Amino acid sequence: MKPLISVIFFFSAITLWGQEGGRLSIEEKSEISAHLQNSWENLERLVISLTMEQWSYKTVDSVWSIAEISEHLEKAEKELFNLVTDQLKMSQTQPEKVDEISGKTQDIMDAITSRDHKVKTKPELEPMGGYDSPDQFLKSFAKLRTETITYAQSTEDQLRHHFIPFGPLGELDGYQILMFISGHTERHIQQIEEVMEDPSYPSA
Repeated sequence: MKPLISVIFFFSAITLWGQEGGRLSIEEKSEISAHLQNSWENLERLVISLTMEQWSYKTVDSVWSIAEISEHLEKAEKELFNLVTDQLKMSQTQPEKVDEISGKTQDIMDAITSRDHKVKTKPELEPMGGYDSPDQFLKSFAKLRTETITYAQSTEDQLRHHFIPFGPLGELDGYQILMFISGHTERHIQQIEEVMEDPSYPSA
């Protein structure tokens, strides 16, 4: 029995070392990937069959069209993905913060997906008329989201031990930023649905 116990202990220790080293667990990788995949599919479902009139329709001049919402989503995802894969890794590892930070993940997701409080984005994430059609956007976004999901599934970076200031939400770790990307998509899916619910929204 002793050799068997030793083998079990050895593999358990490897798993724990990985998690304690700040790496994402298999369950965390699966959760992020599924969330990102689901929000991507929800976005595509809304956008894929839009006419050009629907794509560019604005309820009022001060409110984004679906085209503008979509462009903002891609710009934001590029910035957030680079934050995780570049800037975050340059921060010092702080494993002592794990319990404090990791417990607020659900609060973060609740905050970003709620449309109760509108937030003005920073100038560099404002839409600038980058996509002429839904198809053009979806092809570009598919490439970006595939890269994000692939990273989430395969990374061995210590995402749970690196933290970065994130505005009113305080410090977030890499896992939380990846989840935030998907939550941000869901937030703007709601915004797209608000545009579609306008009484003057063009028919197909």
